[in-house]
Amino acid sequence: MAVAAATVGYGRLLNRTGSRVASLLWSAARNQSTQNTPCQRLVAKTSLSSPPWPEIQLPDPVEEAEQHREIVQKVNELIATGQYGRLFAVVHFASRQWKITAEDLILTEDHIQAECGDRIRMEKVLLVGADDFTLVGKPILGKDLVHVEATVIEKTESWPRINMRFRPKRHFQRKRIVIQPQTVLRINSIKIAPALS
Repeated sequence: MAVAAATVGYGRLLNRTGSRVASLLWSAARNQSTQNTPCQRLVAKTSLSSPPWPEIQLPDPVEEAEQHREIVQKVNELIATGQYGRLFAVVHFASRQWKITAEDLILTEDHIQAECGDRIRMEKVLLVGADDFTLVGKPILGKDLVHVEATVIEKTESWPRINMRFRPKRHFQRKRIVIQPQTVLRINSIKIAPALS
């Protein structure tokens, strides 16, 4: 309240006397009011002051290398003994990604250059997995690590689809029949190299 009264008084003094004297008195009053009541600055907790997620504790590099070596050794033992069960893979083929296992059939919406009965190798393998482990490529696995083989079973065409465009009251009607070429593949085998590096 004293600060408010002093402010009003300094304002009147500003009208009566020069602005320099009034500004000196005003600054003195502000300094006195801040010294009497200590001001605590509160900063709002936002995502900029502190992120909402907890801090990530990075593992020790020595322990991480030891754990990595143990995992690779276990996977190598499973591959060497052949006790990994049925393999599955995700391959990139014909502009799409396919999750496949052995003896699967794939129907692609395009003709490929191989003839019926030809064996082809799918080289873009994104990951291979089994019951106990999964090998993930960044972005693809090496050609010497995974071998996925398929056979071209059939080259055919899709059922005709009718694409109809019609605008009422404008005498506009277009009819187009779309027949898409198709290729059927059978996955023969998925094999992993005997040992990981």
